[in-house]
Amino acid sequence: MVKAFNRLPISVIPTHYTITLKPDLVGHTFTGQAVVKVDVKEAVKTIVCNVNELEIQSATVVSGTTTMSPTIALNKEEETVTLSCDKELAVGSATVTYNFTGILNDKMRGFYRTKYTVDGEDRYAAVTQFEATDARQAFPCWDEPAVKATFDMIIVGPKDRVVLSNMPEIENTEDPEDSTCKVVKFATTPIMSTYLVAIVVGEFDFIEDKSEEGIAVRVYSPLGKKEQGRFALECAVKSLTFYSKFFDVPYPLAKYDMIAIPDFSSGAMENWGLVLYRETCILVDPLNSSQSSKQWVAIVVCHETAHQWFGNLVTMEWWTHLWLNEGFASFMENLTTDVLYPEYRIWDQFVPGTLIEALKLDALNSSHPIEVDVGHPSEVDEIFDNISYNKGASVIRMLYDWIGDKSFKTGMHSYLIKYSYKNTETPQLWAELESASGLPVTSVMKSWTEQMGFPCINVTSQQEGADRVLTLTQSKFVGDGKANGGSSGSRWQVPVSISSPGKEVTKVMMDREAEQTTVRLANVAASDWVKLNPSVVGFYRVHYSQTELGLLCEAVKSKALPPVDRLNILDDLFSLIAAGKAKTADGLRLLQSYKDEDSYIVWNNISQVIGNLSIVIADQDFYSDWERLILELFSGIKKSVTWDPVEGEGHLDTLLRSLVITRLGKAGDQEIRQEAKRRFDLHASGGAQVSPDIRTAVYSVVASMGQEEDYNTMLRLHEEADLHEEKVRIGRTGLAAFSNKTILAKALEFSLSSNVRAQDSVHMIGSVAGRRQGRDLSWQFFKDNFVLLSERYQSGFLLSRLVKSCSAGFLCEEKAREVEQFFTEHPLSGSERNVAQAVETIRLNTAWLTRDQADIANFFKQN
Repeated sequence: MVKAFNRLPISVIPTHYTITLKPDLVGHTFTGQAVVKVDVKEAVKTIVCNVNELEIQSATVVSGTTTMSPTIALNKEEETVTLSCDKELAVGSATVTYNFTGILNDKMRGFYRTKYTVDGEDRYAAVTQFEATDARQAFPCWDEPAVKATFDMIIVGPKDRVVLSNMPEIENTEDPEDSTCKVVKFATTPIMSTYLVAIVVGEFDFIEDKSEEGIAVRVYSPLGKKEQGRFALECAVKSLTFYSKFFDVPYPLAKYDMIAIPDFSSGAMENWGLVLYRETCILVDPLNSSQSSKQWVAIVVCHETAHQWFGNLVTMEWWTHLWLNEGFASFMENLTTDVLYPEYRIWDQFVPGTLIEALKLDALNSSHPIEVDVGHPSEVDEIFDNISYNKGASVIRMLYDWIGDKSFKTGMHSYLIKYSYKNTETPQLWAELESASGLPVTSVMKSWTEQMGFPCINVTSQQEGADRVLTLTQSKFVGDGKANGGSSGSRWQVPVSISSPGKEVTKVMMDREAEQTTVRLANVAASDWVKLNPSVVGFYRVHYSQTELGLLCEAVKSKALPPVDRLNILDDLFSLIAAGKAKTADGLRLLQSYKDEDSYIVWNNISQVIGNLSIVIADQDFYSDWERLILELFSGIKKSVTWDPVEGEGHLDTLLRSLVITRLGKAGDQEIRQEAKRRFDLHASGGAQVSPDIRTAVYSVVASMGQEEDYNTMLRLHEEADLHEEKVRIGRTGLAAFSNKTILAKALEFSLSSNVRAQDSVHMIGSVAGRRQGRDLSWQFFKDNFVLLSERYQSGFLLSRLVKSCSAGFLCEEKAREVEQFFTEHPLSGSERNVAQAVETIRLNTAWLTRDQADIANFFKQN
């Protein structure tokens, strides 16, 4: 049930905070004082701000020459503290002082503790994670993004610890109350939102460099690992300069720090001037990090650096407009990574990795618009999802392609200059881009951000002499295939591109009010293929006639189409199959057209299709026929992929190797299995080390064979691993990937042990759930440990994701009802949408199986 919610009163608002915090790294508590200069807008007797999990010892209010000691009333449900004064506060400035204490919690939110080890001794650092609404766990504040103020941070910590905040240190003195501690004062911040304040007290090494503009950039890492920050430092320096030039707006702070934190709930957090990262998102070990991990570091660093402008300099007015932060940073991370590291071919990878993931979620009736009304803070965590990030990035890419690079840059510059240090809503961005481009940006983009879902464009054609005449109609694509009446409310303004052999791309705008759109393609023969959405820039699906699809199949086989278009045809067809608009056998026949495929991104999409269909037919007698088809499908690429790198190979060739080995090994290729086991045994005994680029593949193939001695070996390797990336790799693709249920039960127990960090447990449990043999085990484990899990993660998006991964893989109505019933009896605030999506996914997959079971069985009898 959605909680009632009101935003804070605007009768008293802060203008400047002076925050003093002293964490106790042994006792796991902290003391603090917040001195807040406020602007009293109207004569009132009460001051209301946010507080959560703090004890307020005392408070004073100074208004003019009067000092008052107000009564203090905490409201735990609303996460507020109300100070009630005897007299009305005069309009104008006043000063409010709060003295308080709190707990350095272990929940990875607010002001919390994170454990690390030095010479076998466990120690703790104090760090922060405030987005979305947890600054109130560190100090009393107006914890809403639009209530911006300046901050003076004063942090007291042990003399032998690194103490950091958003701004450069300006004073460092001995604590007069404790000679083992220092008092560190930081420069005043620009005007900013509370969720971007950051504090770190711990032991770290660092490396540093300067950007072209003279910004001091540092990467802080665990002791002894500073060189592992070298690649992230390079990315940060380059991306700061790139954004400064791209937006034509300078980075506004004097320093840019990035730091690896042992326990961190998300990938990273863009706090202004002090970005916190999970270790796997910032550290690269040249000997043990894979190329895919290195690519991930580049993407995350470019994402967080984009936020320094988009989110920090200009901030969304309320969480409804979260996508302004995340959608734009997700688009810019790809644009920037592509410029800095063109060898990654990141835009090709964007389609299967980002756009298609958004399409899958947005086809559900339990999806949500890009702009979703958010009230109570518990609702915010749920929208840090594939819609806000991935659909947001996808529609901005479509917009960028439509209005062009020059207009996009001009509009973004105007927007950032006009609203610097302010807050915005989506229409203000559209207005600047519309002004820059002269195109109807607002009317087009509103159809993409204000309604959920996306269109499916139906294509029919006829030949008129030398010309092909296409008729395009649009309807909302829905996962269950049910018609929605075709009202204009479920239509879009769609920029459509059309390609054909040897011709210029044709561009049209489909009007949401028009019943159909007719396009004449001059000199396109009846035997020529026609492909909508070249390069897959548009956020829509395409339903071709059988004739058009047949011509495109031939273009797939001959590779007349670029890789991204080859994968698009397969992905669109399988999405139509899942929605009941085509038969699975048609998809399986199309799959066979890809036997001679050589592109990583196409194989990556084929692998996704295999994964989706594997869930649907997991319990069927013909599953072994399915594995045989996979082996046949991959037989050609197997011949051209080597176990070891080939001199001069490209980045995507490296990624392809791991994918092919994994798929073949899991499907039962004995040659692959034997070689994987041979390499694993050598690696585990201290012999030739398995290349980090194929370790995931080797671990998962060995695990799929299910021997207990290999499980025990992996446990040992996990314990011995010093690199966090390696621990995660062994946990998710090794320990959690066995086919033996007894071993998987052990892996589940291990996931909640002290050997696995809390941030990683959910992903390990989810990995078990993703296996046929682990589906029922992980759901039962989730239910059995529900109290422990909900206490450990206290809602939050880690728990929301676990809810979905543990329950979405079932294939019967009985299980759908069981999941619904469980969460009705055990409600999880902030996970309601994920529960609905999991249940809907179960029902969609069940309907797919019921509809096509005989069709698939018949296909395997004939093939």
